[in-house]
Formats: sequence, C-alpha cells, structure tokens
Amino acid sequence: MRDDDFSLADDMAEDNTHDELSSIADLGAEHWQEEIEFLEQRLRGDQGEIDKDDRETCQVALEIARDNLQNCLKGKKD
Repeated sequence: MRDDDFSLADDMAEDNTHDELSSIADLGAEHWQEEIEFLEQRLRGDQGEIDKDDRETCQVALEIARDNLQNCLKGKKD
C-alpha cells in the first residue's frame, strides 16, 4: 500500500461532506421549518402516543433540523 492511497480516501471524504452540506442547503429553510414543526408536534403527542425510543430519536432529529435551519439561514446572508 502506498502513502498516497490514504490521501485519496481523505479527499473523497471531504467531497462527501461537501456534497452532504450542499444537499442540506438545497432543501432550504422552509423545509427545515416544516421538519421542526412536525417533530415538535410528534414530541407533544399531537400525532399519537410516542414511546421512549421514538421520543429520543425525535429529540435528536429536532436538534439536527434546528442546526440545519440555522445553516440555511446563515447561507442566505452570505
């Protein structure tokens, strides 16, 4: 194995991260606002009972959606 084999893998990982961030930005603030609203409703139980595991998953997803919304809003300012 050559040393430069690892640099190719690192470059690909950076490209994938950039692609993921671009995809998040492409969804737009409106998408993330709707996602946040849905998750908050789910956590309140507006959409039926929610078990412990689903609650934890929704809480994590809500944090991610809020972060993504902030990133979208930052991107519009630039």
